[in-house]
Amino acid sequence: MTTQTEEIPALLITEHELIALIALAGTDAALRCQTLFRLDHAAGAPLEQAGVSTLLERGLMKIDNDSLQPVGPAATVTAVLADATSWLETALVTPSSEHVSFMFGAEQGALLLNLNKYGVHELHPLTGSEGMIATAVQMADYYLNQAPDGFPAAATTRQHFIDGTSRAVHVKAEAGGSLSIAAGEGENLKASPLSPEHFNDRIRAGLEQYPG
Repeated sequence: MTTQTEEIPALLITEHELIALIALAGTDAALRCQTLFRLDHAAGAPLEQAGVSTLLERGLMKIDNDSLQPVGPAATVTAVLADATSWLETALVTPSSEHVSFMFGAEQGALLLNLNKYGVHELHPLTGSEGMIATAVQMADYYLNQAPDGFPAAATTRQHFIDGTSRAVHVKAEAGGSLSIAAGEGENLKASPLSPEHFNDRIRAGLEQYPG
């Protein structure tokens, strides 16, 4: 799969390192990221201290006048965490795998966090909030239309807002390759047929129009 993010190598980061950077940012926006990343249960010492230790060892953090400072790509990650104003979550389910990722953006840029079941995640830079939606659609298109893992498959794209509300769009690809789309939360949502040529527009419209 090709995405906007492949030209720049991913920053590998563990959950405890991410917890440490969120704590260092210390803003409401960063704490919102922590909640959306499902890290609230693990936040705080000792994982935060472990994250600081490995970030220092990797040269991604330094001690300056008894204060911790992120360095290099970790500084960019911390800045976006601190000022994040937009969040997008994607969940992709195929016959052989499940993929979950989060995108978060601020004026400084946006980042894609690809979760790994072993706890070493990938962070990729994006081209701002518009790049978040484009990347989410591209990922869904790859798994549902190109079907590298086969059918049936499903993709959920969920946009989160500062006030705690969200908008979700669900697309399913059946065994024969036919597509359907629904918007909303919960079960028994009303779905309608989706043609490949309208894939991009319908997902974008669902994120914009669904009254989350």
